[in-house]
Amino acid sequence: MASIAVKFYSLWRQYLGVDNATVQADGLDEALDQVEERFGPHLREQLRGEGVQVDGKIQDYSLILLNGTSLRNLKQTSLKEGDVLQIFPPATGG
Repeated sequence: MASIAVKFYSLWRQYLGVDNATVQADGLDEALDQVEERFGPHLREQLRGEGVQVDGKIQDYSLILLNGTSLRNLKQTSLKEGDVLQIFPPATGG
């Protein structure tokens, strides 16, 4: 089982009140499940307080990178000691 860092950025950091956390997982799905369990309900509650209605898991409405690579572009989902999972709110603006 690998110990990986989870880093939150921008509004997610502000809403969760935490910059980073550590999870123990063998694979990406297991790590994302732990992140969802620990932080998902609180993040959705904060967003609803701002008038934003979100459904699903954190990964459904966030940009997530593993060691700087988007989850969509990953070839392998096993984790190793020291990996970093970066979680950003979706980009908006104009």
